[in-house]
Amino acid sequence: MAAVDFHGILTTLKTLLEADASLSGVPVFVEEDPQFDLSGAGRALVLTLGSRREAPGQPLAAGKRTRWHVRLSVWAVGFANTFEQAAKERDDLVGSLELVLMNNRTVGGKVAAGWLEGGEFISVRDQSLGNYALAETVFVGEAQAIAT
Repeated sequence: MAAVDFHGILTTLKTLLEADASLSGVPVFVEEDPQFDLSGAGRALVLTLGSRREAPGQPLAAGKRTRWHVRLSVWAVGFANTFEQAAKERDDLVGSLELVLMNNRTVGGKVAAGWLEGGEFISVRDQSLGNYALAETVFVGEAQAIAT
């Protein structure tokens, strides 16, 4: 059975992000606890699997094929002593991230097609430990599993 390589989608996306000049020096984490030390970098990307749903419009006659919509969350994290600086780091990172995703809609051939679906924002203001500004970018890709 040719199953969907979910982790392979994430690791290929990590490789694409790390190779892009606009994201040079930005650490990229795959399915790791986001409690990491950003004091040196000021920003980071965290890739996680969100969900998978059966793609609409699949006839029963397909039988041995299932198309999945795989939702990935890519978190852009900015960290700084002031919240304003953390938010600027986050916003700059989101802009670069979205351009990379728009230019790589198949994640190096790992999905048939991909698109962006927005995401959530989270702010953490802490005068003693620093400030975090996070933005989620949801990337949905269509992948196929084939029973052989």
